[in-house]
Amino acid sequence: MNKLLAATISGILALSCLPNAAQAEVLMIEGLTPARAPEFAEIQTIAIDDFGGSDGRALAFELEDRLAAISVFDQPYFDVIGGRSAVDSDASLSGNVTAGIEEYETVAKRRRCVKRGEKDKCLSYKDIEVDCLSRTIDFRAQVRATRFRDGRSIYSESFPDKNEQTVCFGDDEEFASSEAVIRSMVSGAASAIRNDLAPSEYRFEVRILESRKGMSKAESNFFKAAIKMTKSDPAEACRMWDEAAQNGLVHLSLAFNRGLCAEQRGDLDSALAHYDEALSLSPGKSEVALSITRVSAHQRALDEWELRQSVGSGG
Repeated sequence: MNKLLAATISGILALSCLPNAAQAEVLMIEGLTPARAPEFAEIQTIAIDDFGGSDGRALAFELEDRLAAISVFDQPYFDVIGGRSAVDSDASLSGNVTAGIEEYETVAKRRRCVKRGEKDKCLSYKDIEVDCLSRTIDFRAQVRATRFRDGRSIYSESFPDKNEQTVCFGDDEEFASSEAVIRSMVSGAASAIRNDLAPSEYRFEVRILESRKGMSKAESNFFKAAIKMTKSDPAEACRMWDEAAQNGLVHLSLAFNRGLCAEQRGDLDSALAHYDEALSLSPGKSEVALSITRVSAHQRALDEWELRQSVGSGG
C-alpha cells in the first residue's frame, strides 16, 4: 500500500468523527481498518529477530509486547516468538535502531527584564539575545520482515524522528530527559509498525446530515422526526428513512443517513450504494467521500481477514 493511501486510511477515524458530534445527532459505527502491509494477512506466527543499534533491544521488546497484544474479533492476531526458538515462524522481524544526541551553543532572542523598580519589580521588558544551548536527538529505526517459506522480504520501512530543544540562560525550563525522549520515539515507531502489520477495530459516532433544504413541508417534518429518533431508537430512525425513500424522496441527507444505517448494521454493499447516490447529489461533500473511503477500507480488511482464516484452517 503506498504511503499516500496509508495516510488517507490512518486519517479516516479522526476525520469521520466531527468535533461537534457530541452536540449533534449521531449513529454509532463499528468497523475494521486494514493493515498497511497486506502481505501480513497470511502471517500467523512472527518471530522477533535481531535488532541492532543503540536502541534496537528496546524496540524489539516493545514490538514483542505490542504484537502479542493484538486481538481482532476477540482472537489473538499473531503468535509472537521472542528470541531464538526451535519453532519455525511464518516471518521474522529484524532491524536497526539508533539515536544520536548532539549539543551546541547558540544565541536566541528571549524576553527579559531590563529595568527593575522597588522590591525588584520589573518595570520594562525587552527582547534581547542571550546565550543558549541547543540539543538535537536524531532517531531512526529501520525494520524489515522476512518470510520464512521463501526468504523474501515482505516489509521494509524506515521510521525517522527528531527532537530539538533549546534552553537559554535565564529560562525556567530544563532539557527533557533524553532517555524519556528516546523511549517515546521507540514507542512511536512500535505503534507505527503495529498499524502496518495488523488491522485495527474501531467504534465511534458519526454525525448524520440534518439539512432538509429542498424537501416539502411533509417530507421535512417526517425527516425531522426520524432525526429525533436517533437519540432513543436508531433502528426506528433508519426504518423511517427507508420509508421516506420508498415514498419517493431523493435527497443528499437521506442518501447519506441511509448509508450510515447500512454501515451500522454491517451491510457494506448497501452502504456504498447509498454513499454513491449521495456523492452523485453532492460531488464535493467531504463527509460522503470519507465514508466511501472508510467502507471500502473496511471491506478490504474483511477480505484479508477471510484470507487469514482460510490459511489458518488449512483451506
